[in-house]
Amino acid sequence: MDVWIVFTPVLKVLLYIVGLVVVGTKLFDLHFRKYQTIDNMEQCNFLSQKSCLYGLIISVGMIFSIAGNLGGEFLSILDPIILELALTSRGGYAAIFALIGFILILISARYELVSLKALGWLGIGFVLLSFIYTGHSQKSGILAQILLLFHLICVAFWLGSFIPLYNMCSSTNTSNLHVIAHRFGILAVFYLVVLIISGGSFAYILMNDISLLFDTSYGNAFLIKMSLVSLLLLFGALNKFKNVPLIKNEPTVGSIQLKKSIRIEMYIALLILSSTSILTTSMTLPMGG
Repeated sequence: MDVWIVFTPVLKVLLYIVGLVVVGTKLFDLHFRKYQTIDNMEQCNFLSQKSCLYGLIISVGMIFSIAGNLGGEFLSILDPIILELALTSRGGYAAIFALIGFILILISARYELVSLKALGWLGIGFVLLSFIYTGHSQKSGILAQILLLFHLICVAFWLGSFIPLYNMCSSTNTSNLHVIAHRFGILAVFYLVVLIISGGSFAYILMNDISLLFDTSYGNAFLIKMSLVSLLLLFGALNKFKNVPLIKNEPTVGSIQLKKSIRIEMYIALLILSSTSILTTSMTLPMGG
């Protein structure tokens, strides 16, 4: 079996994870910085730096993976000519964009100077660009790419907030947890509306026929992904209407319940990202789209 058939989707999942964590942590910090303790802010900064380091490794791995796919053999990754072809391919450019993005964010996070903050946001732009530069959106026009960009930002806010919130639930100081979790629930409604509209519109542009959801393997895989997303939203509603209010009345019990819920949401998110990787790397659009 060709090792790259397995290796490429796995790398893609890992790139999704670290990319969304980095972008989501940045958005989390943007929205909630004034409500966080010094420890919370340091944890977010550490998470951002660590994710960027993983992102650098994975981005380089993606370049080698492209070379391996082009050459058809494992040792193809050592062939200078094939490596050059990989670097100048669309997937290669996407990996380079991600690499640049992670470097810029890492510099911004490591040296917390006002003059370097713009570098962090520029890096976010490069990471997001790497996601929309390849894949099915490229074949569907600029509108599809814009919709995907908005969709990714919303997904990043949702999924990228899991680890900071989870860490706050684990902290002995939960004084600010209710405030941040409550505000997160309010903001999540806005992000959720944009996520559904952009994601639904993007899917329609790709398939252009609802019946293909049921009649094709791509459509079936997409439905499975949407089922997982619905399950994730159900846990989000549980947090908003039950666990977060519980934190205000019973901080210890509420934070434990929220932590358990977030842990389950992380596993569901991993399945969603895995299905996304399969859709974008191992399956073709219906009707040869």
